[in-house]
Formats: sequence, C-alpha cells, structure tokens
Amino acid sequence: MSLKAIIKRYSSEIWNIGFILNDIEDIFRGNPLQIRWINHTCEQSWFADPFILDVTDTEIYLLVEEFYKPFQRGRITRLVIDRNTFNLKKKDVVLELSTHLSFPAIIRGEDGIYIYPENSESGELNMYRYLPESNMCEKVETILNEAVADAVMVRIDGKELLFCTKQPDPNGNILYVYKKNDLGLFKVADEYIFDEKVARMAGDFFEYGGKLYRPTQECNIQYGHAVTLQEVERKDEKFIFKEVRRMYSVHPTLTVGMHTFNMYKGVIVTDALGFKNMWIRKVLKGVGMLK
Repeated sequence: MSLKAIIKRYSSEIWNIGFILNDIEDIFRGNPLQIRWINHTCEQSWFADPFILDVTDTEIYLLVEEFYKPFQRGRITRLVIDRNTFNLKKKDVVLELSTHLSFPAIIRGEDGIYIYPENSESGELNMYRYLPESNMCEKVETILNEAVADAVMVRIDGKELLFCTKQPDPNGNILYVYKKNDLGLFKVADEYIFDEKVARMAGDFFEYGGKLYRPTQECNIQYGHAVTLQEVERKDEKFIFKEVRRMYSVHPTLTVGMHTFNMYKGVIVTDALGFKNMWIRKVLKGVGMLK
C-alpha cells in the first residue's frame, strides 16, 4: 500500500464549520475567538469552505464543500443551519461533477446568484447560476481555462479583478491578479510574492471602516494551517498587503488548522481541520516520510 493510500485510509482529514460570535472589531483587536460549531450526524461526509448564502432570524443558509467519503471528492452542497442550536437541519447537493469541487465563491447580481467554485482538477474555472427554486446550478460560462485555486473576483477602482493561486504551488507564496480585458477575458495582470505562504485566498474580500481586507490561508506548516486578514491598499497601480490578524483553530478536537473566513449580514463563518488517527501522521513526519 502506498503512503498516500495509508494516509487516506487510516488518517483522513476531518473538517467542520463554525460561526464566529465575535464582531469584526473584536477580531481586529486580537481578542480570543468565540466559535459555535455546527452539529450534524452525517458520518459519510465532512463540510468545509463555507460561504453564506442567506441569513434569517432563525436560520443560516450556507454553500459549502461537502466531501463525500464514498466518492472521495468534494461537491457543492447547501446547508440549512438552525441559528439558535447550530444544528444542521437540511442539506441538498447543488452541484456535483466527476472532478473535485470546493470553495463555492458567490456573486450576487441583479439577475440572480452565481457561484464559481474551485475545480482545478478539471483545468477550468467555471461560472454557474444558482437556482434557488430547485437548489441546483447550471453552467453559464468558462471564466478561465487554467487550473487556479480558490479564486475570488472583486471590483476595485472600477476594474474587475480575480485573485488566485495556481499550479505548481497553489499553497505557496505567489498571488496572481487577473484583470478582465476589453474582450471580457481574464488575463494575468500582476503577481505578488510574499515572505510566507499566505497567498491563497481564504474567502471573499470585505470592507470595514472604509478599508478593504483580504482573508488568506497561511500554509507555512501545511495546507489550511491558519487564516490571516490583510488590509489592502492601492498605490501607483500596485497593491500593498498588510496583515492585521492571524487566527488559528480553537476547535476542541480539530486543532490542526482553519482556512476559511467569510461574512454576510453580520454573520461570520469559518472552519476547522483535524485528522483521524493523528498519531499516524506524527509518526510519518517524525521519520521524514511526510512533510
């Protein structure tokens, strides 16, 4: 049995989703995170990469990566969470392909809701229209014919930009910025090299106090180790990124990492990572067989 097969069989990933109870100002102050984790009984699945679809007084609607263990790949699923108990009330698969799907980034347009999930295994980044009546998605167009990771679109100074990482090192220190040209196609406009592995996006850009912020994944130790929040400034057609907070998992058992941060309608969502039989990974790392 190969090393990869051993890890998948006996020490597989486990993720869960939680809601940060601190407000954003409290987070910027560096105060300890208070998180309520969702409760579910889906033994064949774990959930990560949460994006908030909607919020009501009683429920929170998420689009997430559901990693379905029998298929050993991710699919995009809508979760309905009870806002009082944080119990999972309902789940519906909204998009499933023969290739792995994750990170269902959301665009809210005048004519509806669109998602462009990470699908680097297919070599493409595609846009889908989310159909709330049927809880399904239909493909609209291909955004990029490239294997990019966790891409996020944002409009800055009237320009439509796309931030992402890509092969051969999607968890590394190089952030790529694409700009839409006159033909409506995204082309690489710039790249930024960080001193650490903090290039990969961890969620949507957000504004607070008149400033723009970028959630990132810190992957220094491993993929999904922590989340950083970077203040984004623009100077002489270049971006300047300044870290204002770094956050680690506070889950009681899934302590290995966290790698998503999203906000909508006053709700903040994240996730946490752990491993089944963590001792196997520690032994493999100890003998130099696992980085």
